[in-house]
Amino acid sequence: MVHKSRIVAALAATLLLLTAALSACSRNEAATSSSPAATESASPSATPTPSPSESPSPEPEPVELSVFGSIPEEAFDPQINNWVTAKYPHFKLTYYCSCILNIPDLKAQKNVTPDIHYGAAEGDLRVLLADNLQTDLTPLVDSGIVDLSRFDPFSIETARNYSGGKLYGLPESSNPMVLFYNKDVFDKFNAPYPTDGMTWDQLYELARQVTGTKDGVHYRGISMFYRFALLSNEFSLPIIDAETGKAAVQNEGWKRIFENLSRFYQIPGNMEGYERDSGLELNKFYEQKNIAMVLSLSSSYKRPGFEQLNWDMVAAPTFEDNGGVGFQSLPTMIYITDTAANKEAALQAVNELLSDEAQLAAAKEGRPTPLLNAEIRKAFGAEVPLLQGKNAAAIYYNSFAPTPAIHPTLTLNAPSLLAYEFEKVILGELSVEEALQSAETELNKAIEMELANKP
Repeated sequence: MVHKSRIVAALAATLLLLTAALSACSRNEAATSSSPAATESASPSATPTPSPSESPSPEPEPVELSVFGSIPEEAFDPQINNWVTAKYPHFKLTYYCSCILNIPDLKAQKNVTPDIHYGAAEGDLRVLLADNLQTDLTPLVDSGIVDLSRFDPFSIETARNYSGGKLYGLPESSNPMVLFYNKDVFDKFNAPYPTDGMTWDQLYELARQVTGTKDGVHYRGISMFYRFALLSNEFSLPIIDAETGKAAVQNEGWKRIFENLSRFYQIPGNMEGYERDSGLELNKFYEQKNIAMVLSLSSSYKRPGFEQLNWDMVAAPTFEDNGGVGFQSLPTMIYITDTAANKEAALQAVNELLSDEAQLAAAKEGRPTPLLNAEIRKAFGAEVPLLQGKNAAAIYYNSFAPTPAIHPTLTLNAPSLLAYEFEKVILGELSVEEALQSAETELNKAIEMELANKP
């Protein structure tokens, strides 16, 4: 007869084993739910609650962070705040929109300097530089908060170029160039549609095929938002030298770019009805529907009227000898300021916006990712009605050219000045050489004027 105490001990041991097994199952389920395969939701996940068997961690100290940026106030919660506070509920983020306040106003009216600055790469960095608010994130990044290997290396090279080799911020999204085309025009001319991987020479021949008159309507083969084509050029050429602060456009690289782009406007019939503004040319593409192709920013499809067009897009063409490198990506950056009281927490917040989960949601909403993750790239535009059935993957077909270094203080609108001189070429007013010489002169005049007016 088994002694009673031994029976009790055996039962107790069985209960302990059962409890351990249930606990292990619970932990395995929790691990499974946080795996990459389960991060497809567009909503941020809340921080998991500790099980009763775990000893509760001490409540973290509250962290307050001010965010300054150019997105609308109503976009702040879904685009930034919700993602950060889901991971870090003890973080409190306060947003100040640059459409209402600039940084001097923010300091004067609110007694606040931003901890995080979200916005356009070059323009917003110069705002920070003007107030000496930039800070190098390299030591914090090296501590392991951010994994730079997840990023397209060209995007990190761009970030370092902006910062003189340092790392003042990280890329969050981009707006690269693509080639849009009107299928109806190609059908009228019985011409093949454009394809990914075309060279400039192939595009030139295609543009010639769809330039002419059909059924009493004159069609132009191609136009370009050439201001951005010059700004984000494939050879990473600066307009102003970052070190000397002088114009840097009278060289063989810029000559090749001017000659290449201008020849498309010299196709017989392709200047008929041209508007003296490349932005107006984009409007004509989707309003008048008599331009077969337009080279423009990938975000151009969002313009009202595009939905009435029978369109698609392909990768922007490349130079045959440039190794598949396309235009620069024109990134949106997130900077952390030198005055941030808790730079580590600020970088943790930024890193959450760069997580696979947040970037997947952004990609589905039509914001190109700087990450290399193939699934995130594939998801681009998945929840955008206008991109359904379109070749949205075209934006990633080419490698992105890195953006060149910028001059830290000059703020003149150099791309517009250069585009103004380029237009003189396509209008037949100046040769390429004359236009580049004129651009150099006018840019240096504008630089001297800006320097003379600086306090």
